[in-house]
Amino acid sequence: MKRALSLILTLIFLLSALAGCAANPAEEVADPTSPADTLAGEDAASEAAPETEPAYPPDSLPDDLRFDGTTVNVFGWSGPVLVEFYVEEENGEIVNDAIFARNLAVEERLGITLAYRLEPGAYDQRNDWVKALSASITAGDGAYDLSGGYSMAGASLASKGMCIPLNGLDYLDFEKPWWPASLLDEATCGGKLYFCSGDISTYMIYYLYGVYFNQDMLAEYEDLENPYDLVQSGTWTLDKMSSMASGVYVDLNGDGKKGFEDRLGYITYSIYVDPFFFSCGLRTTEKDEDDIPYLSPLFSGEKAHTVLEKVVAMVDGEGCLVGDGSPQIEPSYAVFKEGRGLFCSHELTYAVNYLRDTTFTYGIVPYPKYDEEQAEYVTITSFPYTLYGIPIDARDPAMSAAVLEAMASESFRTVSPALFENAFKVKYAQDQQSSLMYDLIRSTVSFDFGRVFNNDLSGLTYSLFRGAVVNKNTNWASTMKSNEKVLAKQLEKLTKSLLGD
Repeated sequence: MKRALSLILTLIFLLSALAGCAANPAEEVADPTSPADTLAGEDAASEAAPETEPAYPPDSLPDDLRFDGTTVNVFGWSGPVLVEFYVEEENGEIVNDAIFARNLAVEERLGITLAYRLEPGAYDQRNDWVKALSASITAGDGAYDLSGGYSMAGASLASKGMCIPLNGLDYLDFEKPWWPASLLDEATCGGKLYFCSGDISTYMIYYLYGVYFNQDMLAEYEDLENPYDLVQSGTWTLDKMSSMASGVYVDLNGDGKKGFEDRLGYITYSIYVDPFFFSCGLRTTEKDEDDIPYLSPLFSGEKAHTVLEKVVAMVDGEGCLVGDGSPQIEPSYAVFKEGRGLFCSHELTYAVNYLRDTTFTYGIVPYPKYDEEQAEYVTITSFPYTLYGIPIDARDPAMSAAVLEAMASESFRTVSPALFENAFKVKYAQDQQSSLMYDLIRSTVSFDFGRVFNNDLSGLTYSLFRGAVVNKNTNWASTMKSNEKVLAKQLEKLTKSLLGD
């Protein structure tokens, strides 16, 4: 398995290097009238060119599909700092302008006008958002054609019976690459799919998790291996990260205890310990042959206990620190930003919001595997991505489905390349290898039914592990024994709701 993984990663590196020698396809799509397309393009056009596959696969929507000037009303969520749904105008910023162009292209293609109502709906307002939209849907006046909610809220809206099943609707083609298979497979219950996401949500990329490392600090220690090399060889494991983080601590303020003012081997905030559970190959739920979810034996098993012990040992070790509670958010974020941390686990947004003007060179890799025998790296995304659904009182579900498909396919061709290829892999990648790691992180994204529907499971599918790490409580068997029956009952109730029983 290690040889297979090494071969796959080597191919990614080689193909990406070769692609770097050619024109950037995202730039070609975004700017078809660039100077390179004038005289040189005219000369090339005179020669017969072999037929090639399109750079971005087309969708299957009929060319003559039109909705005669209909206004499509979308109930979305406000709270995102970065652009998610729409912008008023172009401003020269590549992602902003790509979203403006996407919406305009969809409107012109389908003969519609997109109208957004955004209500506060981030974590603290998620339940109020669900109540507000549910009240409108229950009234049955068909006020909204689409819903787009913070992931916890979007999933809860479905569990309350407020969304129609998407599979089987005309125009939606979930075999297309803009719909991530892992999410669609995990989000179904009894074969019913009530929401979707993917390239249609910029936050699906912004909120992927990764591990940043300080390359300048790494170079100070001859015995520390390069994480890029470890990833490529399949030896980037939890044990390896822990051992590397243990030997760089310096008590900079001289107070005799580790703190946010010191040089640390590993620094993070409590939210960002969640991915270790999944990156080590664990799950909270599985599905039976009828697509019915049940609690995974891995959730309460010996491996979960071992992973917890390893993570707690790392964060409790010399020079490693996990911030928790609002007062510690910014101090924990500042450690790596100011060049005083070797490793820092975070979302990709950290590079956007905190690492623009760093004075040191940093890199990024996926969260580590459990051991070298684990076949693949596993990435998860944080919760602020958008789940789209169609309310049960929507005026024309087929039209809503067509708009979803058009938005997703247009995002795949324009917004995602702008965000990923030209922003993360260029603006926020300080070397070619970081750029390739962004590819690997994105390609290994995975979802878990219990995590997707955590809002209907009292948040236990993430809070139990997170809380155990923060509190340094390694008695996992006791933790699970105290919560497993409650979880099982809540999962059974959720399943019945989704099945319509």
